[in-house]
This record gives sequence, structure tokens and C-alpha cells, in this order.
Amino acid sequence: RSEVNALNRQIAKLIEEAMKADDPKKQKSSSKKSAPVDMKLDGEFSDNKGKLPWPAEGPVMSRFGKQYHPVYKNLELPPNNGVDIALSKGTEVKSVFDGVVNKVFVMPGYNQCVLVQHGNYFTLYCKMKGLEVKAGDKVRTGQTLGTIDTINGQTQLHFEVWKGKTPQNPEQWLR
Repeated sequence: RSEVNALNRQIAKLIEEAMKADDPKKQKSSSKKSAPVDMKLDGEFSDNKGKLPWPAEGPVMSRFGKQYHPVYKNLELPPNNGVDIALSKGTEVKSVFDGVVNKVFVMPGYNQCVLVQHGNYFTLYCKMKGLEVKAGDKVRTGQTLGTIDTINGQTQLHFEVWKGKTPQNPEQWLR
């Protein structure tokens, strides 16, 4: 529970920072200017709702939204801001759309995570190892970001889609 809450807070913080960096009115220092949001990419991403490729092929083990304990049915768990996809060890995880790697970071229980920016949209890929990208890299649809890792006996990709500061149901975006 604490790992899920920590990830949710970290992602919200990173996206807020990315959005501030893209807004010249909110930048504190003129010495650190970032590239403006690519609105063409933003529009292309939103036009592809329901058509994006899956980051990796496997069954969805945990869906978006409110979660309940598997045994204690009345015990509500933290919401899942994405989906968890079961994969075979060593499976490659691929970008679902063109974008720029905004951040690469490590979270306890989630190992290596990659946050990719697509205009005002973001995709998050967690529970990986052997990353092939770094912050600032431009990525293309289908480009390998890294491979899946086994954490606490589970080999699952945690994947999220955000529109600005609002988490989206990834299954509505993927074909």
C-alpha cells in the first residue's frame, strides 16, 4: 500500500514539474529554459485514443481505478493509476507513441521507471531493468525502452497514461 501511494505521489510531482517547466510564466529562472510542449505531438497522441500499441503483450493482472483486497473484499486498497501486465522474464517493453523521455527514476517496489512525454500527455513504464533510454532521448512508437524485471516474485509491467495531471484508463487508449 505504501509503495503504491509513494508511486502515485512521485508521478503527480514529476508531471507537475514537467508542466511547470513547459510554462514560461511559471519558470523561476530564465537560465533554465526547456523546449515548449510539442502541440502537434499532443494532438496526434489524443487522435490515437484506442489505437495505441500495447507496451508489451500479456494478460492484464490489475486494472485501472479502485482496488479491493483479494481476500478481504471490503478492504479498499489505493487506486491503481494504470494497469499491471504479466510478462515473461526478459520481455522488451516498448514505447506506445513518439515522445521524449522526461525522466528515468527508481522507486522501491517498482525498480526502474521511465516517464515519456507526448505533448501534454505522459506515459509511465515501471518495473524494468536494462534500460536503453535516458532522460532527454527522443523515442519512436515501438522503440524498446528496456526489459521487464522480476520484483517480489512477480514479472509485471506497471503502465500508466496521464493527460496533464489526470490519470487515464490505459485500456481505453490501447488497441
